[in-house]
Amino acid sequence: MRPDKLAAYLDVGTVSVFARQIMDAIDGVGSVALHDPDGRLLWAGPGEDAADAWPDAEFLYAEIPAGGHKVLCGNDAVHVFPLVADDNGGYVATLSLRFANSTPTNHRMLAKEVQSFIRCVERQMTINCELSSLRRLSREDQRGIRLLMNMDRLGGCAGPKEILRSILDMAFEHFGVAMTAVVLPKLGIQETLPASLLETPKTERAVMATLGALVSGATVHRQVLKSETNLRLGPIPGLANSKPQLLCAPIINARDEVIGIFVLLGAARFSKAEVRLARAICAKINSLVYAADRLSAQHQSRRSLVAHAESFVHRHRNASHAMLYVDVDKLHVVNDSLGHVAGDSVIRAVSRIIADLCGKDDAFCHLGSDLFAVFLSNADESRATEWAQSLVDAIAGKSIRHEELSLTVTASAGVALVPQSAEDAAAALSTAEVATRSAKGRGGNQAVLFRDIDASVVQRRSDLDQVGELQSALLDNRFELFAQPIRPLNEEENSYRFEILLRMRGANGALIPPDRFLSAADRYQLMNAIDRWVIRHTLDMLSSADNLLEVCLGSFSINLCAQSLIDEDFLDFLVSRIHESGVSPDALVFEITETAVVRHMEKAQRCIKRLRRLGCRVALDDFGTGYCSFAYLKDLPVQYLKVDGVFIRDILDNPLSEAILISMTRIAKVMNAMTVAEHVESELVMQRLRQYGIDFVQGFAIGKPRPLATVLDEMGPALAIPDERRQAQ
Repeated sequence: MRPDKLAAYLDVGTVSVFARQIMDAIDGVGSVALHDPDGRLLWAGPGEDAADAWPDAEFLYAEIPAGGHKVLCGNDAVHVFPLVADDNGGYVATLSLRFANSTPTNHRMLAKEVQSFIRCVERQMTINCELSSLRRLSREDQRGIRLLMNMDRLGGCAGPKEILRSILDMAFEHFGVAMTAVVLPKLGIQETLPASLLETPKTERAVMATLGALVSGATVHRQVLKSETNLRLGPIPGLANSKPQLLCAPIINARDEVIGIFVLLGAARFSKAEVRLARAICAKINSLVYAADRLSAQHQSRRSLVAHAESFVHRHRNASHAMLYVDVDKLHVVNDSLGHVAGDSVIRAVSRIIADLCGKDDAFCHLGSDLFAVFLSNADESRATEWAQSLVDAIAGKSIRHEELSLTVTASAGVALVPQSAEDAAAALSTAEVATRSAKGRGGNQAVLFRDIDASVVQRRSDLDQVGELQSALLDNRFELFAQPIRPLNEEENSYRFEILLRMRGANGALIPPDRFLSAADRYQLMNAIDRWVIRHTLDMLSSADNLLEVCLGSFSINLCAQSLIDEDFLDFLVSRIHESGVSPDALVFEITETAVVRHMEKAQRCIKRLRRLGCRVALDDFGTGYCSFAYLKDLPVQYLKVDGVFIRDILDNPLSEAILISMTRIAKVMNAMTVAEHVESELVMQRLRQYGIDFVQGFAIGKPRPLATVLDEMGPALAIPDERRQAQ
């Protein structure tokens, strides 16, 4: 509450009522007054001439501390009480009571009598202050709404760049900043206003480096970045303010992916209202730009390429042709380290190389970011693969100049023949994309021809077909949680142990097992989103059954993938969700695969230790696969080792599996960890595992996965002890 605005926050009518109530309740009070911290009179009453009783109040506050009293000339006594403590521990007003006689009054007793009236005055002033703030906020919001409505009218612009320039113009004027910028890397778009800011090479390099770092930061942290909050910004030459304030809001698409940033650079700190408006502008940018981009020149170029290819194929039906999908390897590294101007130099160089290799009936287009499409006319398998390899070699051998640097990049190319691999050019381009991903999966800098007999390429094509269904399932909430029981082998216990498993409902309602969609989720970086879905919904269901779990001592194992393990924000998300759910941490076991742990040892250790401190338990899943050394186990405080099913299925017939299992059991006992055998499918296998000292078993011989809701319903409440038994005890 600002002292200079105190008079505006007073409701004179209400204060007059309070003053009369004070005078009625306390004998001897002749006048009541409110003063600001400097002693200036804000109000006196009751009656219009009451101010005459308070001629010049500075003398009061020079001699009477807030919360004290003094006997004045004429035997009048004044008692002063503080009102509304501010954030710094001071007072924004005082209430003074003037007694028209010298009868001594105990100040402490008086304070108790007047306390309720003081609180009423405080509330009245605070409410008026808040209402005033809301009125000011409303005016700000109205300006923001008008800005967003004006942006809505930009939908008719020719393309995304024109829309972005208009948005930047509006934002530049609305916020009154020194610079606005939008960066959309996948579209190859970077717009900065004012353009004059980039005329000086030194300033241009500083701005581009800053924007590149902000794109990386927003993508990794998925947060609004602000100076003095979670971002330190160095000086940018060319700006009048050597230490500007920065606001960077991530632009997020419908698939919850960070696709770019909106940046404001100004002299003053950005308010919460301005942060909210910036985020609303980001949503507007996403919808407007991508709606326009579907009709933009880039997509027209792709359609033109496909139209040209299909026309040529139709006129030369008896010949073989090819579509290529080209991906520049790790272009994001160039963008992040040197800025998007350097990345644009790479794209221009690759475009020239492709153009030089193309014949008169061939065609190509830039699909955006680091991607190109090429149509090769009259190209059989031999010519298409040779041409693709020549392109890959030419890109790898090209030295690309950027300022004083010499850059070298590589590319991956996928080839699909028409009509052998696909019936038309559009389908061939999608098929070529699958082959390109196979090339990148093999290390990049190579060309791959799509062949149906190539298992890795076929898997990638299947994954590509499945990824759209996965994204749709996440948006439509078409996943379901199942639970498979885990049982102890060597002792009876009255507890319930289950592993949480995931199923997906297809668009037709059919239940899809995980082996049909997890490969696609892993390849297309959707496992993190799936892990978050599983954690949210599992904890929600367990939270509703929390009392049941406390009675039945149930525990539930949840799988964490490598993508979640390396996500900087995932662990905070996980811990906060556990706290919010109220589920007891000791009811949760988190399973991390051995492969993920070894590849990301430092992050795995941090994750495991934090979960252990929280009270959760951790299991090492798929134990024994892929690594000959168990040295890493010394630094992993896990409580369970889950032996991979590859060692369990043939335990009765394979002496090597038997020897490996015995070794794992001994290692677990030294670690003070318990063992869980997966894929147990017969009573004979269980008997053999019991001989080896395995602690727990899981598999169809124990129980098949069932819906988690059904499992929780069937757990039921604990049985009450009969009265006679209780008495006997």
